[in-house]
Amino acid sequence: MNIFKSIIGVSALAGSVLLAGSVWAETEPDAAIQYRKALMGTVGGNMKASALIIKGQVEHKDALAAHARGIAAAATLAPAAFKQDTHGKGSEKTTSNANIWKDWDKFSAGLKALETEATKLADLAASGDMEAAGKQLGAVGKTCKGCHDANRDK
Repeated sequence: MNIFKSIIGVSALAGSVLLAGSVWAETEPDAAIQYRKALMGTVGGNMKASALIIKGQVEHKDALAAHARGIAAAATLAPAAFKQDTHGKGSEKTTSNANIWKDWDKFSAGLKALETEATKLADLAASGDMEAAGKQLGAVGKTCKGCHDANRDK
């Protein structure tokens, strides 16, 4: 369980640095893209782990709450991670498309929905209600898909 606390702690620290540094200069585009990819990889990895637990494919029910908190923590960091427009900049490969920054309000509303749904998942996972957590994991996945469909190049 300590590794999960460490992951969440690092995520929280990164978020504190980002939020405190909201006046900092723009990050080099490749680094900004790498950071975003790492952050969203955290969401994806915790989503996959949670699905495996909920489906009963692995015996780590006691870890579900930590994975759900990881998703929620990463979701709170996502708006700051995407704020810098990196479209067409740098050499780092990314599937993020220009729609993100063309309609920032719409995209950031999607990220807020992700945070809201992920927080609900964290609460349900902490309660131990696997059935409700499973349904909520699906709701989180739908928010991911909604943004991916509009804001990612295939």
